[in-house]
Amino acid sequence: MSATYSIRNYPQQHVHPLGLNRKKKYLKVFLLALLIAVTGIAYLAYTSGIFSDANPEIPRQMMTRINLERQSNNLQPLELSAPLTSAALKKSQDVRSTPLAYQAGSSNTDGTSVFIVPKLSWAISRFDSRQTIVDGFENTDTGFRTAVLNPQYHAIGIGVTSDSYNYYIVTVCQ
Repeated sequence: MSATYSIRNYPQQHVHPLGLNRKKKYLKVFLLALLIAVTGIAYLAYTSGIFSDANPEIPRQMMTRINLERQSNNLQPLELSAPLTSAALKKSQDVRSTPLAYQAGSSNTDGTSVFIVPKLSWAISRFDSRQTIVDGFENTDTGFRTAVLNPQYHAIGIGVTSDSYNYYIVTVCQ
């Protein structure tokens, strides 16, 4: 008799799946907020161009920054040239196939500059190409800045290729 007495004093407890108990409404809200956050991050990563081979934002951002730099030095803005862009694209493909042969920021005397930029840096919100390319190589390699601020140059070509990890950006000024 004592064995049945103890069972009757402890009623059976109901099992509720997570988030279905009325007392745990916060769990539903948390899961919804988590879903929205993951969706937002995926959208930002997709629209940043990190998954594309040729990010169309890179040449536009570089042209804007280069012309701002020229304008601050009272020079005429550079025009984007199709033949120079084609030459820069070919050089960028060469850099992508043999990246160890080129140093990031290396410049030639003919106005050609090579930049190797990690893709992840372009996905970061509020990324500014001037900070990475123009300002960063101003101190270490003055060839790019010299080419950009050369008053004899009136046209530029920007070629961008990429692999899984980096963008290979080549600028050719004339």
